[in-house]
Amino acid sequence: MAKQINARHADLAGAPPKLATLDDLERSTAAKPSRKYAVSRSSKKPMGMNLRAVSEALIAEGLDPAIEMIKILKKEIPVLDSNGKPKIDPKTKKPLMVPALDDDTKLRTLNELLQYTQPKLKSVEMKVSGNLELTNEQLDDRLVSLLAKAAKR
Repeated sequence: MAKQINARHADLAGAPPKLATLDDLERSTAAKPSRKYAVSRSSKKPMGMNLRAVSEALIAEGLDPAIEMIKILKKEIPVLDSNGKPKIDPKTKKPLMVPALDDDTKLRTLNELLQYTQPKLKSVEMKVSGNLELTNEQLDDRLVSLLAKAAKR
């Protein structure tokens, strides 16, 4: 696999990949027959996507979606004055930087990513029948024990 990556990116010579140009966008987007991941497009579902093929394509391109998303979330851009020149912070003598994404976009993205680090808790259904003659403390103790039991699962 490393041999294939080096062969495909020999013109980069270790430099980061270049941005796409208009010529790149006008060319045919059909996959080259030499790429294994475009040929093996089988899936259990009709018209489904082969996740292994997607993973291999990302590896071949040197991309990790999680790292790329983090880079985008942390990206900052310089504040420009009316002439288009970066404003300089008088204290640090460096350009003033602001986040590239607004807070709402960051919040929604991080909220989606949160499910991979902090899974949502499952709901617990309780069936109560009969007459309850428990004190509030007994009910609280029972609820704590049920939540502890659910957390172990």
